[in-house]
Amino acid sequence: MKFGHAFQQALQAETYPQHWVEKAIPYRQLKKILGKVREELIRNGYDPDTLHRLLADHNAKYSLELGESHLLRPRLVVRPLSAVTELPRAPEAAAAEDDGSPKLAFAPPVEASQRGAEAGPGTEGEVEKGSDQQQNPWVKIPLDSDARFFNILQTDVDELDTLQSQEQSTMRDSISALGNEISLVARPRKALINLSKSDLYRWREIFELYIAAQVFFSTTETSGGVRSSEKARKQLVWFQEEVQKRNLLNKFKLEASSNAYVRFLALNATLLQNVQFQELNQTAVVKIIKKFDKQTSLGVKTVFPKALNSASYIAESIAKDVCAQLSRDILAIVPQVADYTCTICLSLCWLPIRLDCDHLFCIRCMIKMQNRNKKLCPLCRANTVLSATEAAPQVDANLLTVNIDVKLMTYLERWFPKETKEKQEYNELERRKELFGDAIGDETPGPPCTVM
Repeated sequence: MKFGHAFQQALQAETYPQHWVEKAIPYRQLKKILGKVREELIRNGYDPDTLHRLLADHNAKYSLELGESHLLRPRLVVRPLSAVTELPRAPEAAAAEDDGSPKLAFAPPVEASQRGAEAGPGTEGEVEKGSDQQQNPWVKIPLDSDARFFNILQTDVDELDTLQSQEQSTMRDSISALGNEISLVARPRKALINLSKSDLYRWREIFELYIAAQVFFSTTETSGGVRSSEKARKQLVWFQEEVQKRNLLNKFKLEASSNAYVRFLALNATLLQNVQFQELNQTAVVKIIKKFDKQTSLGVKTVFPKALNSASYIAESIAKDVCAQLSRDILAIVPQVADYTCTICLSLCWLPIRLDCDHLFCIRCMIKMQNRNKKLCPLCRANTVLSATEAAPQVDANLLTVNIDVKLMTYLERWFPKETKEKQEYNELERRKELFGDAIGDETPGPPCTVM
């Protein structure tokens, strides 16, 4: 199937908004203009094979420059031969002759005295100014159809950038509003008994699944970076299925949470649709530029992305920008246990001991390290573990009071009430074992603290 037909089908199949479709790359129109570009070059004696040889031998230069209106202007100049000779040309170039007279693949040298009379500005035969003007002047070849091709392409790319900016602004507002909603239903309560009035733990589990899904970005070594729209769609489906398997929606205690979840999914669906649309248009640009090079041999593929007057080249940064705000304004509302785990026992860092090297560990793991006379920090190998035993004289030395991060302890107690209670019970059991041995039993409410 031809890409032009497939492109139109894709625009209709995904039910994009009509004002989006109207701003899509006009692939078929550009393809028609490209045919005229080819005809124009051939009429001037520059068929694809000839241009390929000229460019390869550095006897021709083609560039895209920004004009005064910030639109791309193509510029083709050739270096004429020192003598008037005709190069062999492709049959299609000869067939394009309309007056029966031979045309040269290279424009003949133009004397400086003749330039004003024989070659007006913007017409074939205009000699480019330069230090070697007399010996090897460059002659500019007019490209009317070429200029029209890039004017249309540049204008449509600009409109796509404007469309993305508008859609991105709308999504930013939606993210901000949704963040405010979730912060109300997922905020912690002052006491454990009041957790029934909050959906903190349901939202924590939902966001944990969403982070694991890595819908729009991957952090794995084998496939890191921005995901394709198709892969993002699959990851979003996986996330929804996992939420359903765990029956998290039925566990919501507040109706506002159910409504917020629906809006959260809708926001992701909108972002996915934006990514698909921009990805489709970027493919259209790549295809038409590739076809341009194939039919003209001008090598636009290497210079077009650099010359394009677009900050993001068809707005490919939309997923990155929107996801960054989503992470900052929504996902960060509910802190995850993984961000506050002790790197030794991999459970909540309670009570949090901040060593002089600024690394954090739970109090039981530090006490065990001290009892085994381990001096070095498990993370940076600084000699800071034993110095944490220095405590205020009036306080039990085992509590390591001066090294407890009190501010973090208060934060953990507020946002992780269940986990802190479990860890407190476990710490008490561990301490009794140290005092009375294993006779008290092995029933422990949490994972054991182990020192590496």
